Amino acid sequence: MSTNPITSDRGFTLIEMAIVLLILGLALGMVLNVTSGMRDAQNRQLVRTQLDTLETALANFVAVNKRLPCPANGLLASGTANAGIETLSPGPPPAALPPKGTCNPASQINGVIPWVSLGLTESDATDPWLGRMTYRVDPALAGGAPLPLLMDMSNCDPSSTGAVGAGGICKAPVPSCTGNAGCTSPSNFLTFNTGKGLDVWDGVNGAVGWAARQNNRALGTGAAYVIISHGPTGRGAYNSNGILQPGSFASYGPDEGQNRNNLVIALPAVQATTYRDAPLNDAGNPATHFDDYLSHPTIMSVLTKANLGPRAH
Repeated sequence: MSTNPITSDRGFTLIEMAIVLLILGLALGMVLNVTSGMRDAQNRQLVRTQLDTLETALANFVAVNKRLPCPANGLLASGTANAGIETLSPGPPPAALPPKGTCNPASQINGVIPWVSLGLTESDATDPWLGRMTYRVDPALAGGAPLPLLMDMSNCDPSSTGAVGAGGICKAPVPSCTGNAGCTSPSNFLTFNTGKGLDVWDGVNGAVGWAARQNNRALGTGAAYVIISHGPTGRGAYNSNGILQPGSFASYGPDEGQNRNNLVIALPAVQATTYRDAPLNDAGNPATHFDDYLSHPTIMSVLTKANLGPRAH
């Protein structure tokens, strides 16, 4: 007669359960890291697409209005009066205000993309991290009066040698313009009144690097405008409620600090106030932190895209 041994199911010990939970935790962490990395990459790609869209919208505005728009007031919450509409100076009084219909440099302290004036939605002007895109423009390129043709080089002729007309615009051409001082040259148009546009620099090599910077306004090749996405941290951006996103700029590197909102536009630019388009460095080191994304096309590239570039006459 045979006997069957008595068997019993043995459950997991605490050690085995701890090992299983550890493995599950590690696997979940890997999945979350991969997912987070993919989402971050998607956001970075999306913001570049948004900047391209805004560049096209601004070029279309220039094509119609022969000028760039002024910034909208970032302090205004979504849905309130004038939110997303460019802020033009009402003119005197008080006497300190610029002429009516022009861009007031002081108002750009809160400047964001004027999405309504560009025919866009607010989401088009809001980056993937829910910050409104900051927008800065040289007043010499925006505002309807007293210079109505601030962004129209179609009367300038590449073969001419002449100066600008009244108000800094291209004079009506007097063909043939080849070597003719009666026609305005594109270089004279760009450098009138010590140059137009904004300065952009990568923050590298100190004074030497700054002298050779991109969009060098002193040489007449300034940026037509600067659009800034303040990146994943959002520091310096306005949200949809018109609230400036928190963050101590004193604890972050100089590149990040130059692009923050609540800075009055400075013309002519100096090294300390130049907009920065530095390499991304969002590793958390306060001395070098930088996660902004910028768009800063040259005046000539915007005019060409708007079909208002110089013509042969």
